[in-house]
Amino acid sequence: MKDEKVIEKLDSILSDRFGFDDKKINKMKEHRFLSSEIGFSAANLFELFLEIEKEFGISFSEKEILNTQFDSYRDVVKVICKKQEEHKWRV
Repeated sequence: MKDEKVIEKLDSILSDRFGFDDKKINKMKEHRFLSSEIGFSAANLFELFLEIEKEFGISFSEKEILNTQFDSYRDVVKVICKKQEEHKWRV
């Protein structure tokens, strides 16, 4: 899946699941999710993580969760693309 499609789906999750408008989503692209500018809690981040797994049909091991940065928009897009690429090669 191209980055643009991942971004479109991720924006949709943030809008539909968390009620963020375009302004808030664009702000998230500039700051870490857990920063004071965004106000995302660890519970919100975990919820986002679960939504990403469901929406993109990917899963993460406990080790990946603990060792991967999931707190910036850019990092999340990279991780999704990487996981989808890995899945493509397994199929």
